[in-house]
Amino acid sequence: MESESLVLVVNPGSASRKYALFAGGKARASINFEFEDGGVISKVEYAGEKHIQKYDDADLSAVSRYVLTLLHEHEVMSQTDQLDVIGIRVVAPSRQFMNDQLVTPAIEAALEAVQQKAPLHITTVLAEIKHLENFFPGIPVVTVSDSAFHASLPDYAWNYAVDPILAEQYDIRRYGYHGVSIESVVRYLQGSDLLKPKTVICHIGSGSSLTAVADGKSVDTTMGYTPLEGLVMASRSGSIDVAAALAIKRELALTDDGLEQYLNKQSGLLGVSGSSNDIRQLLTSEAQGDERAKLALKLFVYRIQQYIGQMAASMGGIDSLVFTATIGERSSIIRERVLDGLEYLGLVNDKAVNDATFEPSQPTNIATAASKPILVVSTDESTEIARRASLYLANTRSNQN
Repeated sequence: MESESLVLVVNPGSASRKYALFAGGKARASINFEFEDGGVISKVEYAGEKHIQKYDDADLSAVSRYVLTLLHEHEVMSQTDQLDVIGIRVVAPSRQFMNDQLVTPAIEAALEAVQQKAPLHITTVLAEIKHLENFFPGIPVVTVSDSAFHASLPDYAWNYAVDPILAEQYDIRRYGYHGVSIESVVRYLQGSDLLKPKTVICHIGSGSSLTAVADGKSVDTTMGYTPLEGLVMASRSGSIDVAAALAIKRELALTDDGLEQYLNKQSGLLGVSGSSNDIRQLLTSEAQGDERAKLALKLFVYRIQQYIGQMAASMGGIDSLVFTATIGERSSIIRERVLDGLEYLGLVNDKAVNDATFEPSQPTNIATAASKPILVVSTDESTEIARRASLYLANTRSNQN
């Protein structure tokens, strides 16, 4: 194989572990691990091929030990190839993790300290880093911040209305997330000369957020201290009155961690419907007369519509709307429902084009001719993580010379 810079991208989630190998800045292969039917399944994709393999692991915690073997087995990497760097996406409510950083013992200690504040969002990535150090000894690991894109938020969007001295002391800020995804979309639109001065980007998936992008920079976003704030999501409640959350805690006799689990894992679409967090299943249930599924979908769409208005207000208007992420790219029904009633912003859906748009390989405008642009753009977090990890390593080496 050609001697190219090799980057392994790691994107750990609660329900999956995603890996991708990049060579010379281009994707060479992807590996996705999921837990299904009592075991772990790996799906390896490269050069138009797809291979599935099963493992006896009881969970996903140590699947990174299989990555190098799979890359060698499928001849995506030769035995003599060496990774240059590993990039891992990090979601952490801390100013220290608003930048990309090389993993060191000090950085791991800082992550462990943040873990006490947000265990749901740190525990998985911290464990993954330790496994990577074990299974890929000597390979530098770079934490790619999911909040860095939102560092441009003005202070009035960045802060909560609490004592600023307290906020400073305890690092309480609206960090915002999905920054890696949003940055990949912004970079792509800029390169295609499609980015308008006032753009609202709707990242709608199992986790969902909206971001106001003014002249290429984030000026407001819906997620806050953690990814819980903002929109209704698959199993997250989104924004909720703290007093209401405390009432739930008291009535269900929950611990602090139990309340956090409830709002993150048992709420949102799943909690309201009582049956599913999957948009496709909820649409089917709604069509069969399920009132709770209908309410869940209505809440989901309503909050998106509300926050589009908020994002437009933060910029003094809107020139373009962008849908991305799993639901945003795939569900023409949800896009149509969100756009229904947004004519006041100059956004009108072309039903035929929208219905025909599913995970487009190129940005697709689903608006009518008289409307402002409404684009569906496929996000590419892996490429963005690979780019930033490589850039960090190159800059570090340049500064050392």
